[in-house]
Amino acid sequence: MKLTSSIRQLQDAVSKVAQAIPAKAIDARFENIHLSIESGSLTLFATDGELSITAKSEVDTTDNGHIGIKARTLQDFLRSMYDTSVSFVIERQEISDHGTVHISTDKGKYKIPCQFESKPEKHEKTYNLSLELVTAELLDLIQKTLFACSVDGMRPAMMGVLFELEGTTLTGVSTDGHRLVRCRKNSSIEVDEKQKFVVPARVLSIIQKLFQNESVTMSIDADRRFVRFISGNIVLDAALIVEPYPNYDAVIPIEHDKHLIIDRSAIYDSVRRVGRFSSIGDIKMVIEGQLLKVMAENTNEGEAAQEELNCTYSGDTITIGFNSRFIEAALAHLDDNEIRIELKSPTTAVIFKPHKEEEDDKLIILVMPVRINS
Repeated sequence: MKLTSSIRQLQDAVSKVAQAIPAKAIDARFENIHLSIESGSLTLFATDGELSITAKSEVDTTDNGHIGIKARTLQDFLRSMYDTSVSFVIERQEISDHGTVHISTDKGKYKIPCQFESKPEKHEKTYNLSLELVTAELLDLIQKTLFACSVDGMRPAMMGVLFELEGTTLTGVSTDGHRLVRCRKNSSIEVDEKQKFVVPARVLSIIQKLFQNESVTMSIDADRRFVRFISGNIVLDAALIVEPYPNYDAVIPIEHDKHLIIDRSAIYDSVRRVGRFSSIGDIKMVIEGQLLKVMAENTNEGEAAQEELNCTYSGDTITIGFNSRFIEAALAHLDDNEIRIELKSPTTAVIFKPHKEEEDDKLIILVMPVRINS
């Protein structure tokens, strides 16, 4: 078998599918990138058993066949090369499934081992729910929710983002028990009955690196166990998290009587600076009148910091404590210049959201306060 392509074209396709390869593959089957050669095209496929990525690339060939090459070997070769024309000639060893790929470029000749494979079996699933998403909108939803996913394997449902389809609205929700994000986008379809499914955080992290086309098709199978993302010549298939997601609506406060409006960058920079002075990473905020005080101390080292920021505030004076890293993360994922902070008591979840009225319900970030010493 023989095929000719460019290094850059192959490198792009290989780098995409290789993201499905686990960092430490226990099963040798998951170490390979599988190449299906057909007249005029090359299909690359990689999987870790739960997630798979398929990419198609145009090549010059009239042959047909299926081989597997170790992903790391192929990646290392392509990364080390400059963009030029490359030819692959694949030879099979006698009475064996093993073979050799002879690679030729304008500078040299190389060879790497391969394994001949049978034609991949197709296990087609029935996808009865599909919607078109603008890639930028999907990536924005992922970026705004992914950071709050749990990494606790004891709570598998929270190790992903809950997607909810209701009417013409797509909602993404993530929580780790200390903070919660709810982000809403317009959907390309309207559903009569509310649909819920949880996409693993790893899948969404890969999507951030994978898709560059203008649109993405997201499809869910009839049993709500698998999801498929298609964009351009890339297909990503993955298993959904089937554990029930917690009732997040129950933890979103609806009666906050204290509202603060402040410049986002000012409070973000202040929290970053002051938080470094805390021995345990906690900060204290005192809101009184039109002034916000941000404080922290490290009594063991005799260190302390306090900053004062102007704000617009309505409500009684309140003193409240936070994990500074959680506040930093919340503020970093709000895009607006002015933000709105809604509070009730030192022990009630605090809401961070854009101040723009039209954005009022599209993005909210909840952060649970921490107990502080008086």
